[in-house]
Amino acid sequence: MGWYLNPALTRFRAEVNARWPHRDKTSDGTIGDAAHQNTKSDHNPDPDGSVDAWDMDVDGVNVWECIRAAIRHESIQYIIYNRRITSRTWGLGKWRTYKGSNPHTKHVHFNTRPSHERSTKPWLGEIDMRLSDKVRLFANYGDVKYSNPTTTVEGVLASTNYYVLQTRNSLTARVTRIEQKIEALAEKLTKPTPVVIDISDPAVLDALAKAVADELHSRLSD
Repeated sequence: MGWYLNPALTRFRAEVNARWPHRDKTSDGTIGDAAHQNTKSDHNPDPDGSVDAWDMDVDGVNVWECIRAAIRHESIQYIIYNRRITSRTWGLGKWRTYKGSNPHTKHVHFNTRPSHERSTKPWLGEIDMRLSDKVRLFANYGDVKYSNPTTTVEGVLASTNYYVLQTRNSLTARVTRIEQKIEALAEKLTKPTPVVIDISDPAVLDALAKAVADELHSRLSD
């Protein structure tokens, strides 16, 4: 039996191709290579021949529009992108660090659950999100720099989030520099520079002798 990309992901890929007909497909992927075949991977066909994973090249598409659409879709089990993973297991839209060998920076990995691999529900036709969902998405993902024009709500949110994070990092660096200066000053105060006396100077020796004599006289008088 030959392999095939499952119907849900086939529809998703077709919608992406229709929305961005000139997108780069160099990093697209479906059926796994020899390395995948030796592991437990959804790039390997199920007993019925279906492949439940699709890698989408990130060039020439609105990556976050596709990710948001997938998060809302009934078929998705998990998504991996740019060293992060979100899964239906702990809540789609909540991102965690992905520690696999492939950082998934050139493509997004979409994985469907077997129970909904034949879903006919549209993907990109249902991407509207509540403002609170968009805030949560960007907040959970972390430091996101949005390169597209910020005329959309999600663009403004992403850019604002990036600005806040950059400002925080800048302030943290400034505080660190101030703390270092304070530590250096405190060290100088607790460890004053010793006074160097030039004993080769007769005037210095006379003054030192007088000081010692005065101190002895003061003690004898007590």
